[in-house]
Amino acid sequence: MANTNNECSDLIIEQEFSSHFDEIVNMQAALQHRIDSKFYNPNENLASIGRFFLANKHALEDELGETLDALGGIHDGIGNGAWKWWKRSNQMEAEYMTIKDLSYRDLLELKFEIVDQFHFFMNQMIKIGMTGSELYSMYKSKNAENFNRQDNGY
Repeated sequence: MANTNNECSDLIIEQEFSSHFDEIVNMQAALQHRIDSKFYNPNENLASIGRFFLANKHALEDELGETLDALGGIHDGIGNGAWKWWKRSNQMEAEYMTIKDLSYRDLLELKFEIVDQFHFFMNQMIKIGMTGSELYSMYKSKNAENFNRQDNGY
């Protein structure tokens, strides 16, 4: 059973149009349609969507691993030592490095890994028929609720 302690279905959502979010979600939908012309089907059964979500979860986790590897710099930095606690020399160096210490191309690689994660996140949105404008509007509502929760001892 889902966690019902943090229900959000009663939040007020002010519907707003977001051309930028709609544009990138539509771009991702076009790519997914090219890969699989039956990708979005509003009549798809929930079990099938669940299997897709599980496969997509694995893809997201894989991209997160690549992001962690890129954190230390792929080209000019210390490599994936930023998170490998057993690599003493790299880990000690990572303790003193900041994002500003990454070369331009290493920072760019790191940011593209996050873009790759976003692709798979958008796939889940598209699979259930969620638009970019809905994401934008719902995010604003949930963000306001999260601030409210913090203000009230959450």
